[in-house]
Amino acid sequence: MPTGVILIIVIVVLLILAAGLAAVLIYSRALRTAYRIFARPEPRPPYDKSPLTIDQNTIYGRGQNWFYCNRLDILDWQITAFDGIKLYAYYIPAAKKTTKDVVILLHGYNQHPSIMAAYAQLHMEKRDCHILIPHLRAHGMSGGKFVGYGLFDSQDIIMWMQYLETRLGPDLEIILHGHSMGAATAIMAAGSGIAPDTLSGIIADSSFDSLDKLLAYLEQRHHKISMRPFLLLVSKIALKRFGFPIEKDSPESVAANIRVPVLLFHGTDDALVPSYMSENIYDRIHAPKRICLIENAKHCNSYNDAPEKYSAEIDRFRDSISDSEWQRMIGKLP
Repeated sequence: MPTGVILIIVIVVLLILAAGLAAVLIYSRALRTAYRIFARPEPRPPYDKSPLTIDQNTIYGRGQNWFYCNRLDILDWQITAFDGIKLYAYYIPAAKKTTKDVVILLHGYNQHPSIMAAYAQLHMEKRDCHILIPHLRAHGMSGGKFVGYGLFDSQDIIMWMQYLETRLGPDLEIILHGHSMGAATAIMAAGSGIAPDTLSGIIADSSFDSLDKLLAYLEQRHHKISMRPFLLLVSKIALKRFGFPIEKDSPESVAANIRVPVLLFHGTDDALVPSYMSENIYDRIHAPKRICLIENAKHCNSYNDAPEKYSAEIDRFRDSISDSEWQRMIGKLP
């Protein structure tokens, strides 16, 4: 066989081997990325315990300190999710047992639910209300090996609302207030079409508009180039390994289905979830809505950086929920 032919064969074999190795390396990296995104951030603790130290330089830290100072007065509730996962929540009853006002507070990714205590204080100072703070799946005391990013969690929250109805009565007025992943969860629940009639309003702070867009944004920011083909591979792995359809985790796609008033917050200096994502959601909502952009605030720092403005917006929102004009707008929704 001529030397030139042998050389060509060797080159082709080497190219095939190189391509195969590259494919293996790309798939391996995509697999690690999928697990990094979806795997539980921390192991489930054997029992619920307070942090050894709490930074009280922020409004959230002071709220968390208040939470653990009053921990003995806070009840622990448990339900079973649609897929058999055990879900936990903190429940703070209202001063009056007959109160029908309920606020469900939803934390973000890799956060302990007690971080939402600052919002609990905010709502309880405004009016007598019951407070429920769920441990989202794969967080805190709740079970689950994989994070739900609002898609699965929204179904969990609907079950929590139904559970509240069995415990407190059917004529509740429930507000969902979440930040980051918790905000996406609230929007997904409200736009699911199966939320109970007791849902009265949504407060969403720093929500992403869709998980695939958020991942693309973060990857491009890190690598300075489009990573869309790579993320498509990650998406296929997530579906096969975890049963998670990334493309369906999209608050903006269900926003038009929402039938309750919505208040959106976002910091203009949010580098993790850019503020235009809340604006995208806002544009698709047909229900009564308001968006409040907090200048220079970073991710989920709107309340800490502008507490008076944040509180005033909550007041305005709560007063408007029962406003007759808003009710007429809801009645005219397609």
